[in-house]
Amino acid sequence: MHPRHRLLRLVGLVALGWVIVAPATIAEAQAPKRGGTLRVSYGNEISNLDFYTAPGYELNWVAMNIGCGLLGITPDGKFVPDAAESWQISPDALLYTFKLRKDVLFHDGTKVDAAAVKFSIDRIMDPATKSSMRTYYERLHSVEVLDPYTVQIRLKEPYGFTLHMLAAYRMGLVFYSPTATQKYTLEDRKSGKPEAVVGCGPFRLVEWVKGSHLVMDRFEKYYDQGFPYLDRVVIRVIKDPITQMAAFKAGEIDFIVDFSPEHVETLKAQNPRAQVMTGKETTPMVAMMKITVPKDAKPMAKDRAAHPIFSDIRVRKAIGCYGIDRKEIVKIAFKGHATPWVGIIPPGTPDTADVTHLCPYDPVKAKALLAEAGYGPQKPLTFELMTNTEKSVFNVIATVIKEQVSRIGVTVNIRLVDKVTWMNVATQDGPFDMYVEDLASLFTVDQNTLLSSSTAAWNTTRHTDPKVDDYYARYAREMDPAKRKAVAREFQEFMTDKLYWNTISGSPFYEVAQPWMKDYVYNAEWKVLYKKVWLDR
Repeated sequence: MHPRHRLLRLVGLVALGWVIVAPATIAEAQAPKRGGTLRVSYGNEISNLDFYTAPGYELNWVAMNIGCGLLGITPDGKFVPDAAESWQISPDALLYTFKLRKDVLFHDGTKVDAAAVKFSIDRIMDPATKSSMRTYYERLHSVEVLDPYTVQIRLKEPYGFTLHMLAAYRMGLVFYSPTATQKYTLEDRKSGKPEAVVGCGPFRLVEWVKGSHLVMDRFEKYYDQGFPYLDRVVIRVIKDPITQMAAFKAGEIDFIVDFSPEHVETLKAQNPRAQVMTGKETTPMVAMMKITVPKDAKPMAKDRAAHPIFSDIRVRKAIGCYGIDRKEIVKIAFKGHATPWVGIIPPGTPDTADVTHLCPYDPVKAKALLAEAGYGPQKPLTFELMTNTEKSVFNVIATVIKEQVSRIGVTVNIRLVDKVTWMNVATQDGPFDMYVEDLASLFTVDQNTLLSSSTAAWNTTRHTDPKVDDYYARYAREMDPAKRKAVAREFQEFMTDKLYWNTISGSPFYEVAQPWMKDYVYNAEWKVLYKKVWLDR
C-alpha cells in the first residue's frame, strides 16, 4: 500500500472514532508476503461450529473467515461485493436482486449459486433450525431463484437496513454448502467435523478441539485470486488475560482478539511496539433489571405478573438511574477506558443519542424515590445481582454497584455464575433481579431487538410495552436518514424515561497485534477478517 494511501486510511479510521495505537512512524509500503501461520488468542471458548445457532462472538469470528456471503461492509459503512458481484433495489424498496459471481466455490468443490443462497436463507428462516439469527430476517417474505446466478429477496415491507442485515450484523449472511449440510447432521457441525462445516470463504476448517484450539488453512480455490496470504490460522483459547499477556510478550501469539481493557496499559508498557486497536464503543455494558415474571411460574409464559422489585418505575429509577455513579464505575472497572452512558445505543453506533444527562448520579433523589416506593430503614430493600465469569470486569462492576447502592440503604447480594448458566437464566425467563453483562455489538439502532416486547428470548427484562415495538417499526420503515435519526433520539429518550433497559457505559473492545502482523483492519466486534493479513518476520 502506498504510504499516502496508508495514511489516508488511518485518518479515515480516526475520523470514525477508531484508534490505532502503534509505533509513531508509518513504514514504507512493502509488498505482502505469502505464507506463514497466524497465531491468534481468544479469551473465551467457541461454543460450537454451527454458524446459524451457536451463541457468542467467538464462532462468528471463525464463520466469517470460513464462509462467504452476498456482500461485505467496510469500516466506514460502504457495501462491497462478495459472492454477489452486483445488486439492485426496486423503487418500492421491496425487491433486492443479486447477481452472483460464477467462480465462487464451496470448500467441497460445489458451486455457490442462487439455489445455494436460497438454501442458506431458507434454513435460517425455518423455525426448526432454531437460528439465533432468525429475528433479523423476519421482514423477509421470500427468496426466489431467477436463474442459476440471480437470486431475488422480497421483503414484507420496506426496511432501511436490509443490506446491513445481510452484510454487517455479527457475521452477516454466511453460506453453508447445501451438499454438506444435507449429508451431515447438526451434531456433526456443532462438533466441528471438517467435512460438515463447509463454507466458501478464504479459509477452510481443518481441526477444532473444543477448549484448546481451532485450525483453518488457506482455501486454494478461493475466488479472489491471490488471497489469502496466510497459509494457516491457529486460534488458541487463553482465558486469563495475564497469561495472554505473557504469551504475547514471549512472541508465542501474534494477535489477541477482545483483549481485557483493564490490562491495556500494562500490555503497552511491556510491548511498546505492539499494535493496540480500539474505537468508540459499539457494545453496551448493562445492569438489566427484570420487570415482569411469568404469572404461572412457567418460563416464557405470555401471562405476566409484576416483578416484586423492579416492576416499580420508582425503584428502577432510584437504583438504575440516580443510584449508580457511572463515572465512578468507568474509572474503577475500565481504568477510564470507556464512556459513561445511559442510552440504549452505545456511543459508537450510528444514530446514537447522548441522553446520559437524563440520569445524573443523585443519591438524595434516589433515597426519596425509594421512600416513595415504601422502602427505608423499617423496610430495607435487598436484591440479587447476577453476573458471570466470562469477563472479570463484570464482577468488578457488580461489586462497585453493590457499594454504591449501599449508600442509599440498599443491600445487594452478588450471584456469580458461569456464562452458560447466565445465558440460560437471562434468555429463558429464569429468576433474577438484576444482571451485569455487555450485550451485542450494535451496527444500527434497529439491531437492538433485544428490547422488543414481541420477539425472542433476548427481551430479558420481560417488559411488555408495545410502544417499544412501535418505535422499532417507525425507525426501520423510515428511509430518510434525518427523519430516522430523529426517531432514534425520541426512542432513546423514551427508553431512558422508562428504564426498560439500563446501560452503564460503553463496553470497550480492544485487539492487540504484534508489529509483524500487517494489513489487519479494525472493524470493532463486527468483523475479524484474516483475508488480507500477512506476516513480516
